[in-house]
Amino acid sequence: MVLLLALPVFAAVALAHRSLQIYAPTNLLARRVRAMTPRVRTLTVLVVLASVLLVGMHVLAEAIAVGAPGWLNLVVLVLGWDAIKVSWLALGVVLRLLTLAVRRVTGRRAQPRTFFSYS
Repeated sequence: MVLLLALPVFAAVALAHRSLQIYAPTNLLARRVRAMTPRVRTLTVLVVLASVLLVGMHVLAEAIAVGAPGWLNLVVLVLGWDAIKVSWLALGVVLRLLTLAVRRVTGRRAQPRTFFSYS
């Protein structure tokens, strides 16, 4: 019986998760960054964006400490999570840039990945 009551809740949570995966701004940014070739310009934009998110989070947290409404703590959490997410994206761009540089130096091209070897 409890399972029958929980099924609509699970469905609503799954629907909310899927819509956030599709439409949330940082998820759109992550998809776009992963799809494009890594550049230093992209890296600097991501680092600046992460810094702005961290500064905004700090300013908002200080405002809450002084007396702003408590519900703004949720905004602080979202800003912190987005800063972490963008920082990981920047780290991924750095690693992809390093991989490309090593491949250029060694003269190797990217080999297509196959699951089965026929040799």
